[in-house]
Amino acid sequence: MNKEKTEFTLPEEVTLSTQSDPRDLVVISIPKMGKGTILGAFTREKNAIVFDLERDGYEFIDARKISIYNEDGISFLDAFKNYIKYKNLLLSNKGKYTYLVIDGLSDLDKLSDYGGTRLYMDSIVGKKFNREIKNGVAVNTYDHGHPEWKSVITLPDGAGYQWTRKWFLDQIEIFRQISPYRIYAAHTTDKLIKEDGVDKVVGSEVALTGQLKRIFASSVTSLAKLTADGNERWLNFEVQNDSIIAGSRHPNLKGKILISKALDDGKVETYWNNIYKN
Repeated sequence: MNKEKTEFTLPEEVTLSTQSDPRDLVVISIPKMGKGTILGAFTREKNAIVFDLERDGYEFIDARKISIYNEDGISFLDAFKNYIKYKNLLLSNKGKYTYLVIDGLSDLDKLSDYGGTRLYMDSIVGKKFNREIKNGVAVNTYDHGHPEWKSVITLPDGAGYQWTRKWFLDQIEIFRQISPYRIYAAHTTDKLIKEDGVDKVVGSEVALTGQLKRIFASSVTSLAKLTADGNERWLNFEVQNDSIIAGSRHPNLKGKILISKALDDGKVETYWNNIYKN
């Protein structure tokens, strides 16, 4: 059978940009800033869904949502299993939602501790990890909650973090398959440097483990810090000091952009069209 050969040519003309909205937006804030309320309103206005990874995260918020902590008192292990089921369900219905809101990144980081450990256990080098070995053969496997269970990050010399990072970044790639646009909610943490043996705060950054914060921040389109000014909430894309808390490759997402305002009747008005214009 003859196969058609693909012709490759070098361009002569400038290719114009076709993307007008940010594919990945990270909204970072301190707790209790109203981030969930703003994102919940987004799902009522747009074809969007919140993938809630936080315990009781959207308990009092009207939103199109799925929560991995869907029952009172649910264990972490059962929540992880719910995460896998919901993720696979979303993947089998990819494109159903234009926007996928993942809330939040710190909770995904916690899930990666278990997910990365299972990933290591399924590898050749980790085939004896978290297993009872007799005569060189695994006769029992320990799971999360068992007294003998150990996280992969207990491996010497920090060797386990590559497995938790891999699992986390694998999820980010899956989210990109599920919906064309993603919004990540995240918390802040102080960025520290050693100065004369003392930790000094030099800015803020995404609350993720180790190198993951830098790797993830460099892989997304836009990061903004949610800031307050009276009844108004703003997304601040300005990069300050040596911080990676904010910044955008998108030409229209610069400076501070109004995202919501609390009204006198207690309702919140949102301005997502300032971000997603199409």
